[in-house]
Amino acid sequence: MERARYGVRDEIRETAEKFYRAISNKNLKAVESIWAHEAYAAVAGRSGQIRLGWPAVQSYWDLRFRQLEDTHVQARLRNSVCHAVGDVGWLSGTEIRTVTNGDEKRQEELRMTCVLERRASGWQIVSYHASEPAENLGAELAPAS
Repeated sequence: MERARYGVRDEIRETAEKFYRAISNKNLKAVESIWAHEAYAAVAGRSGQIRLGWPAVQSYWDLRFRQLEDTHVQARLRNSVCHAVGDVGWLSGTEIRTVTNGDEKRQEELRMTCVLERRASGWQIVSYHASEPAENLGAELAPAS
């Protein structure tokens, strides 16, 4: 039985969920299946360096998964905002990571923005950026009274 059609935002969020499952499981093949293999594909992790082009993106995830070895990272998105115009969509939110290494367990909160393109096979990621929020900028950016 075919699944009932649902909205574009749901499709984009479903792709994001697949991405988070893939990185939580350190599954490079799953990452490859939902990422656009384009020269303009980009990833910018916490290191601050932007990797441009599918080979660099693939290499980034391969290296990250190998660096994590016995460390388990469970990632999910909270407070997401999702929009689409035509065949381009973007998703922003707070990425919650639970990082477990042996008996040590910590939680991280990162800002995340992801850009996707709709293809015949579904939505694919073309750009992903995650970074740590700046500290205490809320008061500095508040409107003057």
